[in-house]
Amino acid sequence: MIRTGLFWASFVAILAASPVGAQSKAAAYLIQQAISEGCESHRGTMDASGAIERDLDGDGVPDLIIADDGLRCSGPSPRSINCGMQVCSVTFYLRRGPLLRKVHDMLGAGLSVGSERIPKVHMYAHGGRRGFVRWNGSRFD
Repeated sequence: MIRTGLFWASFVAILAASPVGAQSKAAAYLIQQAISEGCESHRGTMDASGAIERDLDGDGVPDLIIADDGLRCSGPSPRSINCGMQVCSVTFYLRRGPLLRKVHDMLGAGLSVGSERIPKVHMYAHGGRRGFVRWNGSRFD
């Protein structure tokens, strides 16, 4: 009985620690790495706005954006160490075969992804200015 209880407690803890909305093993791994780094090895969670798995380059397979402003830490600070006063680290990964490859990083907050075939990725910059980047065939511009 005790073993069964320990199994279910462990299982629930693993589910609670799993990244929200991660659809692939590669994305789940990268999100977990971002949580570990951003929370300095303390516990943390990534909300859906901080981990977006969508096709960003128009090739029909899901890519990944990790935005540290979606990260909540249980350590001394509730924010990621990759956040400043206004914006946080935003990292773009493109799927190449079974892997997600880091292709771009920048600072931003309030991320949203458009519905175009090659979507605009909207976010706020320092000072609250709204802008976007988009894959141009060779980089995010």
